[in-house]
Amino acid sequence: MALDLVARASRAPSVHNIQPARWRFNDLRVTLFRALDRTLPAADPTGHDVDISLGAAFEGMCLALSERSLFLDQVDFRPGEHAQGCAGVAAGTIASGCAIDSLAAHVKNRKSFRGKFAAVLKEDLAAIRSVAAEDAIIIDDRSCIRELAKSHDDATWRFASKSEYHEELWSWLRLSARQPSWGRDGLNADCLGLSAPERIAARALLSPRIFSRLSRLGVGSRLVSERSQVESASALIVFAPPRSTSSFNAGRRFYRLWLEITSIGLAAVPMSASADDAESNASIARMIDLPADRRIANVFRVGRPGVRQVPMSPRIPARELVV
Repeated sequence: MALDLVARASRAPSVHNIQPARWRFNDLRVTLFRALDRTLPAADPTGHDVDISLGAAFEGMCLALSERSLFLDQVDFRPGEHAQGCAGVAAGTIASGCAIDSLAAHVKNRKSFRGKFAAVLKEDLAAIRSVAAEDAIIIDDRSCIRELAKSHDDATWRFASKSEYHEELWSWLRLSARQPSWGRDGLNADCLGLSAPERIAARALLSPRIFSRLSRLGVGSRLVSERSQVESASALIVFAPPRSTSSFNAGRRFYRLWLEITSIGLAAVPMSASADDAESNASIARMIDLPADRRIANVFRVGRPGVRQVPMSPRIPARELVV
């Protein structure tokens, strides 16, 4: 049962698909650990995004347990345990007697779609509005989406233009099926929606040495642009939890919001650069008149995929996630 639960929990999203969550089962006690070698020093120096990812993983375990009418009781955060290069994050005792979580059925269908969305349909807009909440603010005005598409590109470039950031991102890109980690972790070409010619070009042009030269020539920003993909979205959803919410608990809600989007038959992908970049974040806050007690933790672009089949991102085998 443990490996099945871990496999289900591992379908939770993580930044750059680094999969930092590790698990231990001791009788009925389940402990979530953070793998200390799964970090992003350049992109996530404070560990905020990793904490979001760990919260999503914990929620994934709760969803998996609910399918067996089980839940985690007596939850203890930061239990202080260490094991095999991992630090304890949270622990709970498996208990029985809960209803199946309605979002659990959508875990297998949640995928990132990084291509251009299909044409906007009125019924899709109505469905998107159904997931609106205090922490899920819908932007469906076309002029606002175009404005934020440009802002997102600017934010992305402010990160990508830093050599240390780009080198770190490059280490998590899987642009060839021959790479050893192609089917394990990171961002592979299938999930990035790259065509065969685009994969060849990406392997050549995005390598740090070449990318650095192209950046000096003013071409680099075009290579990382997502403006057309953002502009094709039916809507953007700003995830804005209360400022008092920890990154870990924000991660739990982030995952549930993504599953809510999946449940209405649409696809999404986070626009993390827009939230992580101070200038872009402030611009969005002004646009939506964000209350002072809330913060922008991420932004989704949402729509109907322009292709029939959206690839499922790779995962490390469950047996390797148990410590």
